[in-house]
Amino acid sequence: MGTYSTLSPANGHAEGSYRPGGKRELIVWFAVAATLAIVWSAEATAQMLSHTTALLSTGREYMAATSVRNYAIFAGGGSGTADLFDVNSGQWSVANISQRRDYLAAASVDKYALIAGGAGSGWVDSANVDIFNAETGQWTTSALSQARWQLAGTSVGKYAIFAGGTHNLSQFSNRVDIFDSSTGQWSTASLSAARSALVATSAGNYALFAGGLDNSGTGVSDRVDIFDSTTGNWSTATLSHARDNMTATTVGRYALFAGGFNGTGGHGEYDTVDIFDSATAKWSTAYLSVARGWLAAASTDGYAFFGGGGNGQPYTDAVDIFNGATGQWTTTSLSQGRRDLAATSIGDYVLFAGGYDNTSTMSRTVDIFQVPEPASLALLALGGVFLLRRRSSGA
Repeated sequence: MGTYSTLSPANGHAEGSYRPGGKRELIVWFAVAATLAIVWSAEATAQMLSHTTALLSTGREYMAATSVRNYAIFAGGGSGTADLFDVNSGQWSVANISQRRDYLAAASVDKYALIAGGAGSGWVDSANVDIFNAETGQWTTSALSQARWQLAGTSVGKYAIFAGGTHNLSQFSNRVDIFDSSTGQWSTASLSAARSALVATSAGNYALFAGGLDNSGTGVSDRVDIFDSTTGNWSTATLSHARDNMTATTVGRYALFAGGFNGTGGHGEYDTVDIFDSATAKWSTAYLSVARGWLAAASTDGYAFFGGGGNGQPYTDAVDIFNGATGQWTTTSLSQGRRDLAATSIGDYVLFAGGYDNTSTMSRTVDIFQVPEPASLALLALGGVFLLRRRSSGA
């Protein structure tokens, strides 16, 4: 491979002759390197991931997880505490929340992390909202308009939004509580259909609330309620399959809804991933390596991670990784298989914490994956290019 030069014969090359090593060739090689970085990035990322583990202060499942500023937070789950990981210092700390509860939800907006709802002792519905201010390190409390558990939370624009859930032990809710971080005020809205065990994520200016248990004949929903933060309007879409106990995360312009079950009791797992493109409002599908529900997901640096889950034992340790730039999928593994774990991301790190493991124990384990910097991938590709160049030149 080379370029054509216009150097004179005095420089040892006839005008228009092939001259390797010119500036234009260097540009070509860098272009090849960039291309190979994209092509190799999915596989290279899986191979280059740094994988370490840490421990929660106590073993638990049914937690809520979110990240705000430099903190990753894992709250509740059979505990009245929150474990905080400070990515700047690499240190963990523990804080008390207002109430011990399971099946709560979390979302972060601006400097605030909100831990909302849940089921307290005796399956009493909770309306509590614990609010962590990342600037001051202080906790305060507020309340949802309706006490409930198995709700879903996400944030978009200046809003943190909590939707659906179960109240009065067995009644599904269509309530939506909306926190405006610019004013500190709450407002309410309604889902198009009451449901519980739904999931939520946001992409672009859209907040999406998908699936869940409902009052239909099948007991599960394919409904997606979509809130447009720029207009304040709601619309609906449908998943490719009705299901509950999925997981959701966003990478770039894509909102991904993965796995889940096809009915009450957790029977019939799906490997389906429904993908919403916020730039076009179009949907597509992909597939996990292992069909499962009760999994967790988080995204960082252009990659979406889907980890753990299952139905009965053994619970899987599989982690599916989606590259948002290329659409490619790869896999890696957790340190232990488990279900009902929680996940969030902070900086270059994706953290999977807690859950119910294959020894029938609530796990303390936190699996921490660090995504390599894009420069590392480019250097890997560039190294491959130089090797190819040497071989092609006969060196």
